[in-house]
Amino acid sequence: MSTENNTYRIGALLGSLNGAGAEKTILTLCTRFAELGHKVDLVTLTAHADYPLPDNLNQIVLSTSNKKKAQPELERITQEGNYDFFVTSKPEFYDAIQAKKKVCSVHITPTAWITDPKWKFLKRASKILRLRRRFRNKQLIALSQGIKDDLVNNLGCQADNITVIPNPYQIEEIRSLASQDGPLPDGDYIVYVASLNKRKRQQDLIRAFQMMNAQNLKLVLVGKGNDEQRLRSFCEQNGLQDKVQFWGWDANPYRLIANARLSLLASEAEGLPRVLVESLIIGTPVVSTDCPSGPKEVLTGDLQPYLVPVGDVAGLSQAMSRALNQYPELSSLDVSRYAVESVANQYLKLVFSGSTA
Repeated sequence: MSTENNTYRIGALLGSLNGAGAEKTILTLCTRFAELGHKVDLVTLTAHADYPLPDNLNQIVLSTSNKKKAQPELERITQEGNYDFFVTSKPEFYDAIQAKKKVCSVHITPTAWITDPKWKFLKRASKILRLRRRFRNKQLIALSQGIKDDLVNNLGCQADNITVIPNPYQIEEIRSLASQDGPLPDGDYIVYVASLNKRKRQQDLIRAFQMMNAQNLKLVLVGKGNDEQRLRSFCEQNGLQDKVQFWGWDANPYRLIANARLSLLASEAEGLPRVLVESLIIGTPVVSTDCPSGPKEVLTGDLQPYLVPVGDVAGLSQAMSRALNQYPELSSLDVSRYAVESVANQYLKLVFSGSTA
């Protein structure tokens, strides 16, 4: 399958280049492929972008984001592109992609929400069936073992069709960006870098922060999203408008993490949360909810006590206080398995082997 000069024609499909984790993962991966000399096309459904497009990537924007209309256009583009390898984070477009080898990367535990008791049985069964149809008979990349277990145990996917490969991280670049100058919050603060939406459960974190009654500490929420106004109103109703700062989108959140006393994750569902690994790469202590997959695979050993059940506001508050007072040494932590060089090589082995087994 190798092309001339041992380079490949590689493509990837994203919805857009908005500032979310799946987009960052695919963009980082594609940038590394291009650095290795492969010709890489990044196909997006829309032109919206928070992340800048690297000079070594070619972007193709589809004329429509409508699924039915975009599929034939994507099929034509990928047929003409003669791709050796194609990665998509959107399973609904998998069948339209024409490539010698293609994989669908799964960035979040598929059944994370439908195991909740509030779901009626018939509705839950219908949702499971839809998810089975979405992922079955596809070659899949799971970003964590927890995602693979969910795909196999709850959705009936074949284990041999799934390869576990973590998120890629540009470790030295992250550390360099973390040391750059730029605006910072005044005084001591703890930080949560995440989209402002209900899945990220910022309100739990605000309540936990309020329980700490930390006099000289601020909570800084970095990100944007449709839950912002509700969260602002909650802070005002609880007299926290001067203690909780809505920072907004920041192209370099790493310096904010580096200068924080603590980095946080309160989410109810993840795959392999980027912010946890990024914080550990930088050397900032982390407290996280133990959502269905991801955090428990990152915070292991001495870091395991800083995992808290989802929705346990009191436990989250206690873990935050404990982490501020004492936290394991992070300078010798081995994060090499997350390095983009290692992760990209694992993807390229799929091209060489012709299998994701």
